[in-house]
Amino acid sequence: MAFLKDVESEDLRELVKSCFKEINSLKEQLEEENKDIRSDKAVKNVLIQNENQNTNLHAKIDELTDKLSKQETKLREKDLQLQEKDTQIKEKDLEIKEIKTLASASNVNSEETQKLIEEYKEEIIQLRTKVKTQSNEINELKNTNEEFKSSLKDSVNEENKELRLEIDRLKEENNAYKAESSDTQINQLRSVIDRQNEDLKQIPELKNQLTRELGEKDQQIKKYEDEINSLKEQISQQESAEQINEKLEDSQKQLQEANDKISELNTNNSHLKEELDILSQKLLSTGNEDEINELSKNVADLKEENDQLQDKVSQLEQENNELKTKEEIVSTSEDMNFSSLLDDFTKKSEELVQIKSEYQLLLDSSKINEYKLKELENENAKLKESSSIEEGPIDTNDDLINENKTLKQDLMAKDEELTDIKNQLESLQIELSNVEDDSKDSLQEELNNITEHYDSLQEEYNKLLQTNNSISEELSIQKEENNKQKISLNSLTSDKNIFEDKISELENLIDSKDEEIADLKVQLDSVSFESSNSDVDNDDLKNELKDTKKQLYDKDAEYDKLKLDYNQLKKSTKLQISELNDGILEFTNNNEKLTRENEYLNTTLSETNTKLNKLEQEYDSLKNEVKEKENECNKLKQDCLDIKEDSADKINNLKKDVQEKSDKLSSLPQKLELKDIEISQLNKLLKTREEESLSKTEEIKDLRNNLQVSQEKIKQLEDKLSENSSLVDDKIKSKDDEIFKLKENASNVQKVNEQEIERLTSLLNQREYKIDELTESVESLNSELDNLKSDNTTQMDKYNQLQEIVQSKDDTITKKDELIDDVNIQLERVENKLQLKDDDIEELNNSIIEKDEVITSLKTELSESNSKVKELNEYKSELSKKETLLNETTVQLESKEKELEEKTRSANLSKVRVEELKEILERKNQDIEDHKKLLEDKNEQLDELKNLQPRIRDLELEKADQKTEYEKEINSLKSDIQKIEEDNENTNKEMEHLNEVIEDKEIQIENALKYKDLFLAMLNKPRPGLTSFQSQIFELLPDAKTASELYDYLIDLGFTELEKENFAKTLKALEKREYYQRAREGDRIIWVKIKE
Repeated sequence: MAFLKDVESEDLRELVKSCFKEINSLKEQLEEENKDIRSDKAVKNVLIQNENQNTNLHAKIDELTDKLSKQETKLREKDLQLQEKDTQIKEKDLEIKEIKTLASASNVNSEETQKLIEEYKEEIIQLRTKVKTQSNEINELKNTNEEFKSSLKDSVNEENKELRLEIDRLKEENNAYKAESSDTQINQLRSVIDRQNEDLKQIPELKNQLTRELGEKDQQIKKYEDEINSLKEQISQQESAEQINEKLEDSQKQLQEANDKISELNTNNSHLKEELDILSQKLLSTGNEDEINELSKNVADLKEENDQLQDKVSQLEQENNELKTKEEIVSTSEDMNFSSLLDDFTKKSEELVQIKSEYQLLLDSSKINEYKLKELENENAKLKESSSIEEGPIDTNDDLINENKTLKQDLMAKDEELTDIKNQLESLQIELSNVEDDSKDSLQEELNNITEHYDSLQEEYNKLLQTNNSISEELSIQKEENNKQKISLNSLTSDKNIFEDKISELENLIDSKDEEIADLKVQLDSVSFESSNSDVDNDDLKNELKDTKKQLYDKDAEYDKLKLDYNQLKKSTKLQISELNDGILEFTNNNEKLTRENEYLNTTLSETNTKLNKLEQEYDSLKNEVKEKENECNKLKQDCLDIKEDSADKINNLKKDVQEKSDKLSSLPQKLELKDIEISQLNKLLKTREEESLSKTEEIKDLRNNLQVSQEKIKQLEDKLSENSSLVDDKIKSKDDEIFKLKENASNVQKVNEQEIERLTSLLNQREYKIDELTESVESLNSELDNLKSDNTTQMDKYNQLQEIVQSKDDTITKKDELIDDVNIQLERVENKLQLKDDDIEELNNSIIEKDEVITSLKTELSESNSKVKELNEYKSELSKKETLLNETTVQLESKEKELEEKTRSANLSKVRVEELKEILERKNQDIEDHKKLLEDKNEQLDELKNLQPRIRDLELEKADQKTEYEKEINSLKSDIQKIEEDNENTNKEMEHLNEVIEDKEIQIENALKYKDLFLAMLNKPRPGLTSFQSQIFELLPDAKTASELYDYLIDLGFTELEKENFAKTLKALEKREYYQRAREGDRIIWVKIKE
């Protein structure tokens, strides 16, 4: 602050006022611009450019100040040299005066005086040459100084112009932006900001909604679990494995009875064949050729039909054996793994599908199934609405309520754990700012443990995602199985209709055959009466006919018995069919429920996926904010590094100055010794001269009488000497005048230089102050976005400490009340600003913590939901196993029922064929034609089934494509999870880095608070009768210390360029104006303050 030593107080006040006005205007402009900056990113880029330009300007200003300091040191060195030359000239003048006195005193014309005069003339000539050289050097210095000033002015003017142009440009941009953005746009931006704030406020509400939705989903999952358990119980109650085996055994018994009946029918057929052979022989003997031909044809037909029946019986026996082997395989494979069972069941289901594909009307059934699926989807939507209205059993509701309570308790416990963890983290952050390095290590270990716990949670999250993927695959498999089951059910219904049609046809055939048998009986009776009247000789034939009649009546009775058995079998089969229909209805209902569950799970999965996408978007936005904060932190780091470098350079310069001054101080005693030696030598010379003068005066007194003649000559010589001396004096005076003028010019130049330098430095300080304020405002804006400062508690503690310090100073120093009040007001302003900024930072920290809590709660809820989904999938897998078992048992039952029906048909056919011995060949031909038509229909149906095979292949290809798509989605999810993990690691590192930056900033704040009081003292009004520099030194200097201690104190504060001479002058000025007073304390001289 040495440049303010010659500036008056009023000028400084005006400058300070103007500076503050400009600062306030710039603050207002900055506040107006900051409002636009928050809504526009382009202006942020401009501010960043301005900051870069400001740093460049700082560097340039530092360079210029260095140059100025160097020039000032050079000028001071030249001043010192001039002062030395002035002292030398004064010494020479004194010597000349002494010589003149000696010359005037002594009237002797001696050679010594002439020699002395010549020596002095030579010295004067040398001094003149030296003065000329010095004047040339001074002119050169002036020229260099003027050039430097012009260059400095040009550079400063250019910089000022650039700054003004930039400020004008910013103002123009701001005005243009304001002109472009109307009030409506501003209101829109404000509404957007309000909406964002409302969204931030709605985050806890969204969290609560998510928890509620998750609770509802948990309740729904529990409901489904209860429904699954009830279905299991119903399945276990309806048909257990033992019951199915019993049914299979019953069906086997029925098959055996049918086989026995078939064997009996075969024996009866054999007996009938024998009887027919006998009758044919007898008829041949009678000669009825027509009847013989008819009987032979009937016999051939009967043989063919008997062969067909035997083939069918062999086929049925083979199928029965195959079923038995399959049952044995199923019983042995129950001990095997679930995977092998699934493979076997799938193979068997494929075989069954291939067998069922041979039935009729599969194309129509598939089309009907497609329409039914669409209808079922529409019905499922309606059933979902109705399912909420349906009331479950009381026990399941109680279980659900209990499970909901337990889940709520678990959620509350987890929330408490999260709050505890949050509190622990906050306490750790508070302790990190206050605890030393040892405690920091322990806290870092705890943080590492927390990060490990977080990593473990992320691994669990990955596992849950994998389970979700597996669940989706299993759901797709279940959908495929449900479709297969639907196809099989539709085929069974179609087969049932076909069988009913065939049974009705067979009943009609049986009625027609009964009528034909009655007709044959009537014909036989007529034949017997005619034979009795015509031929008496044929008694044997009559007896044989009677036997045949008896046998026919017996056959009729057997036929009636078989008919009764058939009716009983029909009734039993109808009952079994009704039971099967009921089972099929229940199975369809269960399938519908499962489809509903699948659809609900799909909806829940889609909702969770949407929520995950939202969370990912929020995470990306947070990531972008973190990146912006990283960039800002990097800028702050660079600024800190620049400040450190500048401070290091300044410290080095100070060290150099201290070393130079210490060298000068060390050289001062040597110079003093030399001066003492010179003074002693001069004293000796004076003594010798005095002695010589005394001796000469004595000689002159003795020789006055003798040398009166020579007085005239001496007078002449004296006149000459007076003339010469006058000339010399005139020349010396002229030179002195020139030197004085040069000194005045130099002093004026120095004053002008100092004034200009002071103005420039004041302008530079103003610019620096403005730039600092701009940087502070920018840093304040950045600090509003950063979460770098500690909690409000630490700030309040610091504030309390400062208040205690101020109170202690108030108690000790009562005279400085006015100054301390001003300082307190300014401190309160600064602290209010700090508190506001701290509140903003706390709000940001709270918002970030709330977001972290939301993320953690969502993760925990996802993990819980995933665990429940796992349990559901396990239940579903068990259901799928039991469904496969049911399907297999139903297929086996259906196959056995079909075998029974075929055997009953074969039995009925055998009866019909036995009775068709007496039918007419025409009806046989009609039956054969009907069979041909049926075969043609079946061949057509087989062709249609062959046409279905490419459709089945297409479906299989679609399934394969879906599997590949699911695998791709799983891989993409895995990659996303890995990215999330990497981002979380980066965020942890960033948090650690930000904590370090916060600690650095706190250290800087502590250092800045030390210089606050000094800065305020510098800004106080100057004391009456003192310049601003003198008043500033008076305010800064302590009391009751020596001059050297006071000088060292100022140098430690930063007055590196202050010299001891100027400091001594200021102390003397303060002593004159009665601000300081000298006092003695032992051997020391102390400077004591008089006025406070």
